[in-house]
Amino acid sequence: MEILKDLDKKGKARDWRGKKMSSLGLAKVYADIAEDIKPEYEKRGVHKRYKTITRNLKNKAGIITGVQTSEESMGLYDKNGKRVVNYEKRSENMKFCGTFLEFAKIEDSLKLIKANFCRVPLCPMCQWRKSMRTFFEVAKIMSIIEERHDYVPVFLTLTVKNCAVEDLNNTLDNVFDGWNELMRSGQLNPMFKGKRKNIVKGWFRALEVEYNSERDEFHPHFHAIMLVEKGYFKGKDYKRTDEWVQLWRKAARLDYDPICHIRRTRTDKGKRKEVAEVAKYTYKDASILHEKLSDGKKADVVKHLSGALHGRRLYAYGGVMKEIAAELKLKDIDKANLVKIDDDNINPSLVKMVLLYSWNMGVSNYTLARKRERSTQNE
Repeated sequence: MEILKDLDKKGKARDWRGKKMSSLGLAKVYADIAEDIKPEYEKRGVHKRYKTITRNLKNKAGIITGVQTSEESMGLYDKNGKRVVNYEKRSENMKFCGTFLEFAKIEDSLKLIKANFCRVPLCPMCQWRKSMRTFFEVAKIMSIIEERHDYVPVFLTLTVKNCAVEDLNNTLDNVFDGWNELMRSGQLNPMFKGKRKNIVKGWFRALEVEYNSERDEFHPHFHAIMLVEKGYFKGKDYKRTDEWVQLWRKAARLDYDPICHIRRTRTDKGKRKEVAEVAKYTYKDASILHEKLSDGKKADVVKHLSGALHGRRLYAYGGVMKEIAAELKLKDIDKANLVKIDDDNINPSLVKMVLLYSWNMGVSNYTLARKRERSTQNE
């Protein structure tokens, strides 16, 4: 029995097993939520809604030979027409997420070429792949910015007080509105010779939500990259930390001074990678799944977190970074390719073999299910 061993460029093992175990753990929590919420859904008249789909049937030559009509589910809706979360379906999808991983073996390394990812919000496996994909995209955007502009990236962290689990949705409404207000503010876009001057030339922000089990509270906050002109730190546009605190307090309509941090990159050399590290911030699945919480508390926390994050953009670009993202035709991360997370193309002549690993419930790990030598790949 051969266990999967996939190493990154630094020789560190990628934690496929850990992410799969976390996904299975969260799938169980979703199943518990689905069971607990049945009485509420029955009261609300929740039902499946279907739509008729018509597809053309084609032969091998691509000629249309007929049509096929089927009824496909659009999801769950209540009696008022409001769509609700299908926790049971999310549980099933997450349970089978990443059950097979197909790799091309090139020399002594593995390159993922096929997998079945579920894309369920909060799925630890998919969130891990999304963070790697976003890391690559931010690094690529920064590479172009370094070629075209002489901007300096600074790191900004904006926080608010911890909130009760049931208050997360309203708190996030407030912080997202606050971010938009901050980026439009006159202090960051002052009038100069009759025109608006953008102090921040471009930005990338990522939402992070941490859970504090001791206090049963969420701690939402933004991590952001801000691009400013090289002379920013010695010019009149420079903002001290205490000024950022007041800017964020006003934008987010807070009645207290929030904690804010701002700093430059540590070095000019290699700053592209340091900047891209911000892309790795998101919710911490370990803080929910690995804490000593009762099943009921886990379900309560996940239900509120899932509902609060639903439909929100956890990552976003602005200014010149948004322009370059559009130029590169980067997709929204929720629709991006989670198998191919970078631009590294596989040279078929270097592929020794293709290895298929599947999730083995008996050993709780990925084991080799099939391997094909290079000569048989195109059969």
